[in-house]
Amino acid sequence: MDINSMALNRGWGLFGRGWKIFTGGVVPWILALIVFFVLSIVLNLIPLIGGLVLAVITPALIAGFLKLADEIEAGREARVGHLFAPLQDADRRNPLLLLGLLALVASVVLAVVAAAFVGGAVMLDDTSGFGAGMMPLAGVGFFGLIVLFLLYLAVFAALAFSIPLVYFRGVPIGEAVLASIQGTITNLAPLIIFSVIYFVLAMIAMIPLGLGFLILGPVVLGAVYGAYREIFPEPETEVIESEVS
Repeated sequence: MDINSMALNRGWGLFGRGWKIFTGGVVPWILALIVFFVLSIVLNLIPLIGGLVLAVITPALIAGFLKLADEIEAGREARVGHLFAPLQDADRRNPLLLLGLLALVASVVLAVVAAAFVGGAVMLDDTSGFGAGMMPLAGVGFFGLIVLFLLYLAVFAALAFSIPLVYFRGVPIGEAVLASIQGTITNLAPLIIFSVIYFVLAMIAMIPLGLGFLILGPVVLGAVYGAYREIFPEPETEVIESEVS
């Protein structure tokens, strides 16, 4: 599988591509995002099982957003129903749900590791008198943050492009995850720039009661779709023309 290296300026240039995709279908994007938010709220209201179901189907829903981006960029009609297209695809549904299960396991591991570091820090603090344990607490906290950051980076690298690879190309999960990791590492610098810009924009989007995400969300999803297309070019197909004598 061919993997391209993006130029450093794509770290911010991808937002331009995402904005173009968003403005190509503003109404379907916003409606699809609202449907996703409502579905998330409803499922989270169901004790225990609701959150698990949401976690498992989320990669398929993300694939639905990417499908919407694909339709818009190709100049085809964009519909809210594209959000659920991957769940209705008999060939792609199960692999995407399996990715959701893997993501759920990864999130549980991250939660356990985070709890372990927090618990260790609290124990150190409890055994110290009058702040004597603040130095070891700070050391454990910094080390914990580094470990958690690396784990989150690993999860992001594994899932960022495996979802579109599975959905658009039907790549087996193992191969898709490895390709996603390789694509992320190859383009680490522009993707870090992209992430920093997103963090700043997300802080701004949160100010008006989070309503800014109705715009930022589609733009970022469009940008992720653009990154996938730029990093993983479509394989060239040879067209053999028969000569007519």
